Amino acid sequence: MARQEVTQYFDDIDNSPLAEEEVQVVDFTIDGVEYTMDLGPKNKQVFDEALAPYINAARRVSKSSSRGKSSAGSSNAVRNKLIREWALNNGIEVSKRGRIAADVVEKFNKAHQ
Repeated sequence: MARQEVTQYFDDIDNSPLAEEEVQVVDFTIDGVEYTMDLGPKNKQVFDEALAPYINAARRVSKSSSRGKSSAGSSNAVRNKLIREWALNNGIEVSKRGRIAADVVEKFNKAHQ
């Protein structure tokens, strides 16, 4: 008996069926959480238009200074410890706990490129 498997793609927003050539995979990260979704051309355009003002106001992060794909929270703790030590050694005031200010992280990243 012959058998054929067919892969059908669907838009993750409206669940509409997509041809393989229509699928646009969108990967994005917000607050350190990575997301991915499959969109058709219409919803990809809506997504791009919705993010445009934020992208235009944001700073691009180079691959070397991004956190990468770490699944362990301990690597973030290690990185935060390094940032705090670096900041204190460079006369930058930083809290012992909690979130590190974005400008301190940015200075650390620039110093370690």
